[in-house]
This record gives sequence, structure tokens and C-alpha cells, in this order.
Amino acid sequence: MKAMILAAGEGTRLRPLTLTLPKPLVPVAHTPLLVRTVALLQAQGISQIAVNLYHKPEAIRAHFGDCLAYSNEAQLLGTAGGVKRLAGFLDTTFIVLYGDNLYDFKIAPLLAAHRAKNALATIATFESPNPTACGLVVTDSKGRVTRFQEKPKPSEVFTNTANAGVYILEPEVLESIPEGIACDFGNDTFPKLLERVPGRIVALPLGGYLRDTGTPENYRQANWDLLERGEPGVHPHAQVSPEATLTGRNVIGEGCQIAEKAQLSESILWEGCQIGTGAQVQGAILGRGVIVGPGVMVPVGAIIGDGERLR
Repeated sequence: MKAMILAAGEGTRLRPLTLTLPKPLVPVAHTPLLVRTVALLQAQGISQIAVNLYHKPEAIRAHFGDCLAYSNEAQLLGTAGGVKRLAGFLDTTFIVLYGDNLYDFKIAPLLAAHRAKNALATIATFESPNPTACGLVVTDSKGRVTRFQEKPKPSEVFTNTANAGVYILEPEVLESIPEGIACDFGNDTFPKLLERVPGRIVALPLGGYLRDTGTPENYRQANWDLLERGEPGVHPHAQVSPEATLTGRNVIGEGCQIAEKAQLSESILWEGCQIGTGAQVQGAILGRGVIVGPGVMVPVGAIIGDGERLR
């Protein structure tokens, strides 16, 4: 089995953090999101993994080297279009994952159901508290998909069963995707496939854990989720003065320096940040190497890009 991680997005909702860093390398509790997704796949026996790239692709190539197969997109091709471009690589049953989600789940049950039902496409689902922001999926009593709906208006919602951004696909699915044209699985490919081969698309719950990280709110929650699971908030190579005050949940990255009398609360600091004496940081996200001068109060909820200096 092979895998494709959709990693070409620009991460616009996390700007300015993603102006200098591709979204897949955004750290979640110190570890880049793409590193976590690759590790999830490798731990379950999937070693042949491809990613599509668009925004700052050189950073991802430098990080992973020859461990991954790459597809550079001159223009964004969408979820399905990006996968189509790697048709030569995806020549056997394969799994697709959305690169801006934090996952922890088992692949084997999805693959077993896929094979047992002789499916061309198996869609993992979850119960969404906000179905208007999701692609929705309806199935019959045997788990066969009967209907799709993409991000409906509140008055149009007919289910809260949502697409989890994890698909198990057969190469035959790629034949229905046009070459070199931007298209989407939820909007384009799956509805057309449903018309052509009804009964060959199935859906079942993802199981495990799923968190979108594409917005500041969801990104924060992904970090807090990992802290609750026991991952460390303070990197072992960070320096925190014993006279600094840390309250609530905080993620403090490698090489950070927190001076005496500084106050941190519910904040995420990427690597190399410096917080001066008496400075206050509350509910903020600070990119790499941000310097907060002595006595500076960072606005509540601020998002500060790499290398900024606040004095």
C-alpha cells in the first residue's frame, strides 16, 4: 500500500506564520505536522509516501530529503488534481490524507472494510459539531455512499457525518480525474464516481483522533490536545527563569529564553523566541525567533510572524 499526503496549500488562514514556513512544517507541540503524519503512516507499515508541494517547497524537500516522493505544482491543482499528477506513483491501493489535519488512527480497519466491500473509494468520516464547514456524507444501511454535500448553508444541513480527509482508493479512481486541471474530491470526483459506479463508494468512521489545524483556533486546540495526551509543553532545550510565571497551557519551543518576571499564559512559542524581563504574553502565537522586549505586553490573541521584534 502507498500513501499520498496533500501538502500543497498555502496555509493562508495561519498567516503571518505561514509567510515564511510551509503549512506542513508548522510545529504542533514542537513537532512539524507533516513529520507526525509521515510517522503515523510508517508506524503502520506504509513506507512509500508522496507529497504534493506548492508554497515554499524547498523547505519540505530539505527536511525530508529522499524519504518522500515529491510533486511540485506550478499552480494549485486541488485535492483530486494533485493526486492525479502522481498517477504513475499511485499504481496500487493507496491512502490519501489531508496535510493540514492532525491524526491518530488505525488504517487496518479502513483497508479491511475497503476490500470486504470491493470498493473503489472508501471515505473515512467523523461526527462534526459544525457541519456547515465540512463536506458531508450520507450512506445506506450497508455503508455505501448515497449522497454528498459540500459546506452547506445551515438551512441545508441534512447530516453531521463529515468527510475526515482520509481516503482509501484504487488506481481506477484516477481515470476519472482530468489531467492538469484543478479539481476536488468532494466537489468533483466523488459525485461523478457515485453517478458512474453507484455502490462502489463506501464510508465508515475514522475512529481514533482528528483535529483540523488550519485556523488559529484549531491550531491552538491541536497543541492543547497533545499536551493533554502527555506531550511536554516546555522543550528540554528551552530556558525558563525560575522567576518567570507560567499559567495555564503553554508550548515553549527549542532555544526559547524566558526572562525573570515574564508572564506567559495560554501561549505557543516556536523555536528561538526571547521573552524579556517583565514582559507579558497571553493567548498569543509567536513564530520562530520572535523577540519580546523587557516590559512589553503582547496583545491578547496576537499572532506574530517569524523574526519580529516587539519593543
